[in-house]
Amino acid sequence: MNAYQANLYLPLIAAGLYLGILIFSQIQRQQEKQQASWLVAALIISIGWEFSLFFNNSIPFPNFPNIVLLLSICALGGATSAFLDWQPKRRYLILAGTAVLTAVLINILTPNHVFMLPDGQPFTITNGTIITFLAWGALASALLSATWREYRQTGFPWHANRLLFWFFVLSFTFLGEFIQFFDQTGFIIAGQLLRFTGIVGLAYGIASFRIFDVRARAQRMLAFIIINTLSALPLILSVIIVFQFGTALNRGNDIFTSILIALVITLGFFLYQPFRRLIGRLVYRYLRGEGVNAGQVVRNYSQAISRTLDVQQLSVLIIGTLSELLETNRGALLLVTQLEEGGYEIEPIPAMGSLPRHPIRFAHNDLFINTLVTQHQPLLQYELDFNPTFKALNDDEQSWLKEMTMELYVPLSSGEDIVGLIAVGPKVTAVPYQPNELELVQTLADQTVVAVQNASLFSELNDQNEHIRYLNIDLVDQNEKLEIMDRVKSDFITIASHELRTPLTQVKGYADILSAMNEENALTREQTREIIGHINRATLQLEQLITAMLDASQLDVDGMQLTFVKTKLDTVLRLSAEPLIQAMRERRIQLDIEGVADLPPIYADFKRLVQSFTNLLGNAVKYTPDSGSIHVKASIVLGQDKEEFVEIIIQDTGIGIDPKFHSLIFEKFFRIGDPQLHSTGTTKFKGAGPGLGLPIAKGVIEAHGGRIWVESEVEDEERLPGSSFNIVIPVRPPGSEDVVDGETAVRPAYLIG
Repeated sequence: MNAYQANLYLPLIAAGLYLGILIFSQIQRQQEKQQASWLVAALIISIGWEFSLFFNNSIPFPNFPNIVLLLSICALGGATSAFLDWQPKRRYLILAGTAVLTAVLINILTPNHVFMLPDGQPFTITNGTIITFLAWGALASALLSATWREYRQTGFPWHANRLLFWFFVLSFTFLGEFIQFFDQTGFIIAGQLLRFTGIVGLAYGIASFRIFDVRARAQRMLAFIIINTLSALPLILSVIIVFQFGTALNRGNDIFTSILIALVITLGFFLYQPFRRLIGRLVYRYLRGEGVNAGQVVRNYSQAISRTLDVQQLSVLIIGTLSELLETNRGALLLVTQLEEGGYEIEPIPAMGSLPRHPIRFAHNDLFINTLVTQHQPLLQYELDFNPTFKALNDDEQSWLKEMTMELYVPLSSGEDIVGLIAVGPKVTAVPYQPNELELVQTLADQTVVAVQNASLFSELNDQNEHIRYLNIDLVDQNEKLEIMDRVKSDFITIASHELRTPLTQVKGYADILSAMNEENALTREQTREIIGHINRATLQLEQLITAMLDASQLDVDGMQLTFVKTKLDTVLRLSAEPLIQAMRERRIQLDIEGVADLPPIYADFKRLVQSFTNLLGNAVKYTPDSGSIHVKASIVLGQDKEEFVEIIIQDTGIGIDPKFHSLIFEKFFRIGDPQLHSTGTTKFKGAGPGLGLPIAKGVIEAHGGRIWVESEVEDEERLPGSSFNIVIPVRPPGSEDVVDGETAVRPAYLIG
């Protein structure tokens, strides 16, 4: 260790410098706690390493300084894993600890080996030294490769710049350690300087989240070297000319020689500044690319946005301009609306790239929005991720910002009012945004405020006009519906008078016959029974009409009062079809029922359900021509909350229903067709009643918590497209929770007869 003896106090000086960094890092309390803790550990171990170098000859443990250096790499690995947010950091620390422990054991347990150098000199080295060097190389390589891999995988330029900086300072640190392995004074001094520089860089990277642009700084240094080297050519040529031709010129006139030399030197100085400017422009154009004329860009941009009133077109124009200017392929206009209840709502208007369209709300005191308003300058995603000030952002905001994957947010504000944001993605070239670019983007954003306000007003006006247009359409539909319903009321008077007059006429006629024959004493028992039968049928028809009207009136007052019992639908449908069997047989209409027997019992009002399906099946019979068919299909379906529903579809091969009447047929007293052609036949083809059957059916279904609707292409008596009535009823409707499970209703007493 002759080199260390020659530089006896160098380790103590280095230890003092590391102690200074340690004290400074403790004063600066804004660092990430975990990163700072590992840095402090690395500094303490570095101080111990320097002291181990100083007292190396007094330490009996073999290879002790290198073992301490391995511990320092372990601490640097912990700082790196925290800096990179490296998930498998525990695994790395376990491997690093295992490597250190292995090196310690081998240093203690294995003997020295003597190697012969090519010049015949013996070279003594321990197995522990070899293992220590190998472990050092493996750990250093692992840290550098992990940092480089994270750098290559990072999509945001400023995030990548942070990792690139860490890679370089780690490289300086490890390079400084490596060259100190050579036992030479110059190598040791250079290694100490390099390692100290690297440690200072690591402390700077942890203490400050704002890290300078590494590539831009390297470009400026390279440009400085190239420009100054090439700019010196005129002076160098002047000197060469003087030295080359000075001897020959001195043989002649001394005055002429002096004047010529002075002219050459003066010419060199005159050419220096223009040549330097030319070289500077060429170098910067090569390194940074073509510059932009900011004034021309602002003028063209202002003219373009002033002619755009559509928000989507404005978003495309803004991001398109920035894309050409900044070489980005991702961006959006974010409209900011101040809510009446306080806070902000941000709605993305995508222009380039795939972006989330859902709006997000921010509180009125939100840090993200207020920072943009108060500072009135672009905000980088890098700031949001690493500036300790923004740690207060909640999880929803951070998740939304991560989903946006933007590099830059530019406020569109005037005073304290913010109307929007311009969100710009990272550059395609992966180069960070420079200060002059951010300033230009903010200038363009200031030019955009009025355009966004105008576009928002224009968009609101269009929305209002569209809303008014829909209101007008709805008003026309309602007027048409009112006209139809007004006509329906008139038709109902005609139909109701017919429906009421017919049975009343029959009653009155048979009563007159009965009275006349009674006065003549000409009535027989058979005649009396026949006349009374006609009167009973007429009164039954009258009773059914009045009952239907009373049921329909309940729909408007307080709804139907239902009594829930456990019910089987196959029984309901069988009883509903019974009154229609004779008519279907006479008209050769086939009725098919499918899947009903497999359904579980439901909880329903048995009587009302039979009434409802009787009306639906009767409607299908009336509008299905002779020799047609009616198909009933039932099945179990599941709702959103796994609630069971029964779906029944009644499909016929009838004349169909015009789509414009699909909702009207469920209105009271509405019927399709000319009321002058009214027929009292309840089962005849196109026969019609008072228009109460379907409304009552709908009321019963909805009272059970279900739905009913009709599907039909068109009304066509030639093509016969048919109609399909869809009914969905819950197995356990609201209000049936208190019904105790008991026997299933089969045929209640009020339906017997």
